[in-house]
Amino acid sequence: MKLLDKWIHGVDVEVDRKMGKSWLFVQKYFAVFSITLLTLLLSFVFWRVWHSRPYVLATIIAEDLAGIEKVLKRIDKECNILSIRSDRATIDFLTVQKFVGSTVGCLNLAYPARWKGPYLQINPTIQETFYEIVHAKDGYFVLPGTGVKLANGKVMGKDIVITHNTVVKQLLQPGGTLNFNNRAMGFRIGFKIGDWEAPSVKTDTVEKVNQFLREFNEALPFTCNDGVQEMAKG
Repeated sequence: MKLLDKWIHGVDVEVDRKMGKSWLFVQKYFAVFSITLLTLLLSFVFWRVWHSRPYVLATIIAEDLAGIEKVLKRIDKECNILSIRSDRATIDFLTVQKFVGSTVGCLNLAYPARWKGPYLQINPTIQETFYEIVHAKDGYFVLPGTGVKLANGKVMGKDIVITHNTVVKQLLQPGGTLNFNNRAMGFRIGFKIGDWEAPSVKTDTVEKVNQFLREFNEALPFTCNDGVQEMAKG
């Protein structure tokens, strides 16, 4: 037992002798090592956040657009959108609860009484800018508003200008200026605007009208004959 204790003590002494200088060095520069390591870690985190910003922005835009598309389809189904009053209209009306007349925001509705707003609690925005409905050559599209810097670095209204002659569908395809990492930053309004149909007339009502017309046509010759006879007597 004494031999074992003596051996362990000898090992401790030898370790202290060999590691003493290294340990002193570590203690002396520990703060420098810690700060350097922390700086490297923070730099890596900031780099990852900065590098992922475009992907996060594209995801946010895609989610906003999906929500807007769903609401517009519902509005058209329930109220029937007759027209959009501007070639570039701001989508800032989805929180409206009640309104007077047949128009709300840029929408002209066939059945305004069927409005069931508010459809959203907050109108979607990106970079504090509302989304827009834009009339292009190939239809109506919902896009980020003018001034928004997209995930690919392009700015709406500056680098990307939509007019009546613009084919937006091509821009939304992979490789287009309105597409980032295979995410379209806009969508075409799929339902037909202005496809209003008058309320259907009941069959019995149609039959009553037809019966009235038949009776009127049958009585018309007699009425004309009576009129001629009266003129002859006169």
